[in-house]
Amino acid sequence: MKLTILGSGTCVPTVDRASPANYLEIGKTKILVDCGAGTLRQIVKAKLDYQNLDYVFLTHFHPDHISDIIALIHAMSWIPNYERKKDLVLVGPVGLKIFFESYFKPIEGVGEPKTYKIVILEIENKLSFNNFSVECIKTIHADIGVAYKFIENEKSMVISGDCDYEEKLIEFCKNTDLLLLECSYPNESKMKGHLIPSECGAIAMESKAKKMIITHLYPIDKEIRLKQTKEIFKNTILAKDLMEVEI
Repeated sequence: MKLTILGSGTCVPTVDRASPANYLEIGKTKILVDCGAGTLRQIVKAKLDYQNLDYVFLTHFHPDHISDIIALIHAMSWIPNYERKKDLVLVGPVGLKIFFESYFKPIEGVGEPKTYKIVILEIENKLSFNNFSVECIKTIHADIGVAYKFIENEKSMVISGDCDYEEKLIEFCKNTDLLLLECSYPNESKMKGHLIPSECGAIAMESKAKKMIITHLYPIDKEIRLKQTKEIFKNTILAKDLMEVEI
């Protein structure tokens, strides 16, 4: 399992951080988790393959997590001298089908590509695929939003999406190899629906995770967040765009 962080930022644009997006390779399976502004360019910049993506998972439907999905599907459908044949599977929380019908499908060239199909899967608890499985829990953030746990054999990683602190999230993260947790603000600036460093550290420590990366970083002093998190959980890394991590 290999993770490439494409976007470690938020809805607030900065030069060094694109909006949330993560590229996960499990064997030969290529997965995109969230698809915020700048994702398509980040995939190309990282020299990864967007043409043959198998799955796109969405944690929730806020613009900074979904705004480049239309550009991605449009690009897949109009590559010179290339015709995509395999289906593209979009996975998301319950409500994705309605969201797709109302938001994506009306845009010409997105809802009904000519050479492949878009398959919509809604996940409630768990989905199993050929070489991996995915579990999810509802998070405290949006009306419709989830965190994902990707499992390949004995390895696992959690991608939190946007969320707040709660006991069930700790239980969900138990003994995972890698946590990718949002850490929007420093301890002094707690906002409902988002994690702060002390909460990220507590989740990692109490869940007995092996490693944590903090991401979804608003343009405030990022080193303070890393310092505050490491005071509780030392094996913490600050996310950077195009960072690669083997799991």
